[in-house]
Amino acid sequence: MINSVLNKLGSIKSTLNSSFLERKEVIDMIILAVVSKKHSILIGEPGLAKTAVLKAMVSRIKGLRLFDFQMTPSTGMNELMSKNSQNKTGIDNCDIALIDEFFKGPHSTLNSLLAVMNERIAYIPEPRKIPLISLFATSNEKPDKSSDANLLPLYDRFLFRKEIMPIKNGVNFKKLLELKDEYDFNDTTSEKNIERKDIDELSSAVDTVCIGADIYNRLYEIREELRNKQVIVSDRRWRETVKILKANALLNKRDAVTIDDIMILEPSLWTYYSDIRAVRNILRKETK
Repeated sequence: MINSVLNKLGSIKSTLNSSFLERKEVIDMIILAVVSKKHSILIGEPGLAKTAVLKAMVSRIKGLRLFDFQMTPSTGMNELMSKNSQNKTGIDNCDIALIDEFFKGPHSTLNSLLAVMNERIAYIPEPRKIPLISLFATSNEKPDKSSDANLLPLYDRFLFRKEIMPIKNGVNFKKLLELKDEYDFNDTTSEKNIERKDIDELSSAVDTVCIGADIYNRLYEIREELRNKQVIVSDRRWRETVKILKANALLNKRDAVTIDDIMILEPSLWTYYSDIRAVRNILRKETK
């Protein structure tokens, strides 16, 4: 059963890669985030298919409820709830939340999302468990060390951080211009899709993947090297990387984490853009 779902995921990834050029890493990250039930932020200018690629992925999982919302400086937490949401879903009743221009929201609303993201609890007004799998945020604001420190606890909840860049390759750019149709978000052909329950089964199977002492030792070495480069990763994030490694092994049809899986942690170990090069170089050195 698991292999059948993984094969379908492979087919979905191939289809998305042919429609969204130079977005393979983003597509892989979205799938990994959903299977591991972690949150992600996509950073980049408008027009780079940040939201389109996520919506395309969600459209291939039958029964998955999407809450799609654009944040404004006046957005109140009540506007995110089902009873007030224009799309009748709301963050309290969805599986996947897509919030565009995330950091443009007022501090009060953003801080209220901490419980939503961390504990999957919404106050409506009493606390209630919600079915949220993953929250995906988009932003065109690049975080740096001058960013508002009050937002760092919230930012830390995004285990995956990815910058989306314009298409670089000349051949791919020409292919982009030649694409005739927009992506079909209503393709519900049963044999091409997976179901909501398949995601739950994959998420449960993640816990069966083994991770050995050699991997833990390598993660400790990476942490120390990052600290020497003044790249600080919270203990919470380090704990969550274990599930990421296991999920990546599962998606590659392995029952144990290997050294090669560690490279998948690059989007999870940087906080500021100045950290990215150090993280990338250390991971490459430690996975040789």
